[in-house]
Amino acid sequence: MSIYASIPGIDTDTPCGPPWAYQGSHILPAEDDPRAGEIGLALIPGHITRDGRDGQPDDATPWPWLRIHITTTGDPAVVINPAQARYLAAQLIDWADEADQGAR
Repeated sequence: MSIYASIPGIDTDTPCGPPWAYQGSHILPAEDDPRAGEIGLALIPGHITRDGRDGQPDDATPWPWLRIHITTTGDPAVVINPAQARYLAAQLIDWADEADQGAR
C-alpha cells in the first residue's frame, strides 16, 4: 500500500490541459503540437507514521516530502506553457505552506 496521496498536477483533468509532448531540443514548441503525458504530484498525509497510521485526523498537516513524477511516452520530458507553470507553482506553494505548518 502506498503512503502517498495524489494532489492535482497537470493532466487532461486540469483546466489548462495536459503538457505538450517534448519533441526534441531542435524543435520550437507550438500550441498545436501533440499533447501527451502528465506531471503528477503526491504528498504524504499527516496521519501516516513510520509505524503505520496514528490517531491524527485525515486533514492533519502533511509530511514535508512531495513526490513529483512525469508520465509520458518516448523522451522522459514534457513541455509546459506559462498558464501550466502558474498552476503547478500554485500547487507547490500550497503544499509547501501547509507542510511548513507542521515542520517535523
